[in-house]
Amino acid sequence: MAGTNISIDKEQFCCSVCLEVLWEPVTIPCGHSYCMECIKGYWRKCEVKEEYSCPQCRRTFSPRPALSRNTMLADIVEKLRKSGVQDVSAKASDVECDVCTGKKHRAVKFCVKCQTLYCEIHLKPHNERNRGRAHQLIEVTKQPQKRVCARHNKLREVYCRTDQQCICGLCLKDGHKGHSVVSVIEERTEKQKHLEEAWRKSKQRCREREKELRDIVKYIKRSAQAVEEDTEKIFTRLQRTTERKHSEVKELIRGEERTALGQTEKLLERLNQQIVEQRRGEAELEALANTEDHIHFLQNYKMLCAPPDAGGRPSIDVHPYFSLLILRKALTELTDKVAEICDREAAKISEIVDEERDQSAENSLSAETGTDTHIAASNPQRLPTD
Repeated sequence: MAGTNISIDKEQFCCSVCLEVLWEPVTIPCGHSYCMECIKGYWRKCEVKEEYSCPQCRRTFSPRPALSRNTMLADIVEKLRKSGVQDVSAKASDVECDVCTGKKHRAVKFCVKCQTLYCEIHLKPHNERNRGRAHQLIEVTKQPQKRVCARHNKLREVYCRTDQQCICGLCLKDGHKGHSVVSVIEERTEKQKHLEEAWRKSKQRCREREKELRDIVKYIKRSAQAVEEDTEKIFTRLQRTTERKHSEVKELIRGEERTALGQTEKLLERLNQQIVEQRRGEAELEALANTEDHIHFLQNYKMLCAPPDAGGRPSIDVHPYFSLLILRKALTELTDKVAEICDREAAKISEIVDEERDQSAENSLSAETGTDTHIAASNPQRLPTD
């Protein structure tokens, strides 16, 4: 069977709300089709009256009709998209003349009546052929049909603020009675003013935010420098205190050493005296042992029976040595305690820094979401040095 070529009016595949190719098309009870999200958005504005109408024929429905995807229409639109037709409502997406055959020339005008794009060459015959007739010519855009009402084939020169869409003069009488309407030029002027004002405010906020961030950078640098200087002073003071205590402990050790040495020298002097007396007694004992006079020996025997050390040995006091051992043990314990205190305080400092960092992150997030944050960018307070 030979294939059949069917000419399709491509306007049938455009949503009259967004004027784009149907996306997830749904068909309401009156028979008109819309994008799923477009008709839902349009009907949200009708929830107060609880009367849901068709944007084209104005037929009302109550209650709100259930929306289901038009599978057949969705398949057709999808096939058109896959075949390379990105926007079936545009007759010439590259803005080429519709009349040219072979090499296409650039279109310069679009005829609202003929719905045709014309280049310079074909525009003159068109104007001569339709002289005196109501053939309105407009500037060429990528999708000139969007400027023309699909129902009345008239230029959309009016903007309906009630329905928030561009309409033609005939639509104003048919379906938009009592609505708030203005010319598209007036609406565009007002919207452009709002847009420019919004961009101006956005630009001003960006400048203020940039200045604020620069002040924060300066504040952070000043704060870091101040903390570094104060930390240097604190550790210098700790170092000096440690050196002073070191000197005191060294002097204490030297004092214990001098005391112990003094006691030992006294004991040594007494011991030397005892040695001298012992040597003298030994000489007398030797002389007495060599005498032949028995009477003399017996008379002096008792004198030599008591050696010089009979009075007792000089005691050596070992207290200074044990004092140094106790001191060394105390210093070891002090070292451990100092290290423990430093570790504990350093952990506290790290915890405080982490809490401040988390708080700063929360403030930054609040600022990005629109919450006002007040950041003190003045000179940082110096840490106490006493």
